[in-house]
Amino acid sequence: MFFIHPTTYLSGGGNARYDEPGLASTQIDQGVLRFQASAFNGCCRIYAPHYRQAGIAAFMKDDDAQAQAAFQLAYADVLRAFEYYIAHQNHGRPFIIASHSQGSLHALRLLQERIAGQPLQQRLVAAYVVGYFVPMDIERTGLPVCRFAAQTGCVLSWNTVKAGAADSSREQSPLIWLDGRYQHGAGLKLVCVNPLNWTLGGTAPAQQNLGALPAVRSGAELRAPLPQLTGATCQGAALQVSIPLQQRLGFADALTLFGSYHIFDYNLFYTNIRVNAKQRVMAYHAAQSN
Repeated sequence: MFFIHPTTYLSGGGNARYDEPGLASTQIDQGVLRFQASAFNGCCRIYAPHYRQAGIAAFMKDDDAQAQAAFQLAYADVLRAFEYYIAHQNHGRPFIIASHSQGSLHALRLLQERIAGQPLQQRLVAAYVVGYFVPMDIERTGLPVCRFAAQTGCVLSWNTVKAGAADSSREQSPLIWLDGRYQHGAGLKLVCVNPLNWTLGGTAPAQQNLGALPAVRSGAELRAPLPQLTGATCQGAALQVSIPLQQRLGFADALTLFGSYHIFDYNLFYTNIRVNAKQRVMAYHAAQSN
């Protein structure tokens, strides 16, 4: 599978080095790979390249041109890494694309430019384009949005918030990639697939949560997943959750104070994602054998 990591370059403008030292790399290796990409290591070999990611400031610029320049450079690296993966690492096998946050902006473009309507689409098991805004209009490209747990060749997304809250920090008409260009997503119908039951716009109780993976500090041993931590309900583009106060250890950061569980988009549904990735791979192989 091909994994595109989120923004971890928080201290500067422009773009990070691909081997940016310090916290940017530590957060990838000790956070992103452990709490996000590892959800797929039960079904797949993981290819998770570093790239010259746009700094967090690019998402806060009023100047679209500067932001787009930073995203363009980052995407160019992602595209080259994907081409290398297909040519040298994939060996003609089916594959999953997974991503988070900034990585999902690049995945959205990659799916439209390199997958939709091309031979590689026949090998796409699914695309988990999480933590960014994915327009339902992606279906116009020939890539369906996932509507059930064993569906293959489809795209899914969610953005996690506290029940009753809106993630206002990430709903200010974000730039998306659609129709061959960056554009603002205001007014577009957006995808929310519930990761507890894999239905579009669905609701699921906590009993369907197979295990949420608590975050731990860098280098610390992982804790066991917590079953039935929270249910989830799609409300528009947002996936609303309710975490009991006594169980928030490992699921709290500065953003959660404002109702956003963005950092925990994977953690909160970790075991469900792990099980579902295997389910979709098995369904893909079963369909190919018929």
